[in-house]
Amino acid sequence: MPSRKLGVIGVGNMGSAILRGVIKAGLFRPDEVTICDLVAEKAAGLASELKINLARTASDAARAASTVLLAVKPQTMGECLSEVGDIIDGSRLVISIAAGISTEFIEKRVRPNARVVRAMPNTPALVGAGATAICGGTHATPQDLAEAELLFGALGKVYRVDESLMDAVTAVSGSGPAYLFLFAECLERAALACGLPASETGDLVTQTLFGASKLLRESDEHPSVLRARVTSPGGTTEAAIAAFNERGLDEIVRTAVTSALERARELGGVKKR
Repeated sequence: MPSRKLGVIGVGNMGSAILRGVIKAGLFRPDEVTICDLVAEKAAGLASELKINLARTASDAARAASTVLLAVKPQTMGECLSEVGDIIDGSRLVISIAAGISTEFIEKRVRPNARVVRAMPNTPALVGAGATAICGGTHATPQDLAEAELLFGALGKVYRVDESLMDAVTAVSGSGPAYLFLFAECLERAALACGLPASETGDLVTQTLFGASKLLRESDEHPSVLRARVTSPGGTTEAAIAAFNERGLDEIVRTAVTSALERARELGGVKKR
């Protein structure tokens, strides 16, 4: 089994972001990385750009690695494991980022004593500001979790959670960036309706959300306290907040997150049939 080499199966947005992050951080040299993807042209282009190794098949990528990152879609995880399952044994660490797919599901389809870590990163990893939750399977060691923490730490912050919470993390953090992007879309449309010029609206909204997020990140205050400081009695913000509350924003968000949670559980359940 090769010494400390990384195999990445699936180099879509998240797979490629993780790959770029670990190489930039110096966790693996380019010659220590092998990748594979169903879209051969995409994998070949990335391999050429980053000067990393390109495998023809998923099994070849797994065979070349000591750590195997499964960055495939939940719907194709079963098919992927049917190809690489016999290769992944206790000498290799496998890390999955597939939403809803449990460590147990993977453990049943690889060799006995295989060490499995489940992770849920999010797309801000693309700019080094990701949030990733990790948990270990039956045979994962503290060293395996530390390895995963080091890997995803190159992309942002890492949180260790119990696996029973991973679907909830997926609904809140994994999907969360899309919620903010949707709000940005809505705020831009509202700004245009108020007469602001299109040439300035996008940057104004982006900077506003960036600044608010940075303040929230760097402040020790609860979001409710920060909100109250902006909301003067009888002022413009109070009128806007009242409109949000009258239309049930809290319930809308709760329903949306619950829907994402249920879908994560469905994805795991479908693949266990």
